[in-house]
Amino acid sequence: MKKKSILCYGDSNTFGYRPTDSGRYPYGVRWTSLLAEGLGEEYQVIEAGLNSRTTVIDDDLEEDRNGLRTIDVVLEMNWPLDLIILMLGTNDMKVRYQRQAKDIASGAAQIVREIRRRHQEVHPDWMPRILLVSPLLIGEELRDGMSGFSESFGGARAYEMSRKLAPLYQSVAAAEGCSFLDAGQAARTGSTDALHLEEDGHRALAAAMERKVREIFLNDTAERSE
Repeated sequence: MKKKSILCYGDSNTFGYRPTDSGRYPYGVRWTSLLAEGLGEEYQVIEAGLNSRTTVIDDDLEEDRNGLRTIDVVLEMNWPLDLIILMLGTNDMKVRYQRQAKDIASGAAQIVREIRRRHQEVHPDWMPRILLVSPLLIGEELRDGMSGFSESFGGARAYEMSRKLAPLYQSVAAAEGCSFLDAGQAARTGSTDALHLEEDGHRALAAAMERKVREIFLNDTAERSE
């Protein structure tokens, strides 16, 4: 039986950034690996997370962080794919980018459309499902200046903006024909920096992702049988 292939395309919370020491959570802790374990042998989960990745913004401080510019290469490295989980937008809230919530949602929409455009161009005979995931909610510690990321994210500004993104992402998903998951309802950032998941957060997000992925493929099977 052919395994269903799932690409997880995101930022540091998909990479598994460990806020206690700026390292990386090992396999078996980060949500992508827990998703793979939960889904079992019928699925292949591909981890494509990168620290500081944005939706469509070029970063002068770190190269190749623009998610739109790199998605084609990642697709070509890994296709054929059955599902792409797209979870970006947190880094767009950094003060130096001066983005508004609607701009961030628009960036996510551009990546969704590029995924479809690229497949139409190279593999018009098949199209992966897309699960659009809205960013996690930024925690109070960052808002109150107690996180190492408080200054770069603007404290209260990013805290409030993160709470505006889920409905905007849900609207994008509806308009673009994607599935949707609100990460802020599924898991919470840890108290260490109020930006990144800690171990319990990875477990919670993995569980929500697994439920959603199974739902997507169940619906896909039902549609194909009609």
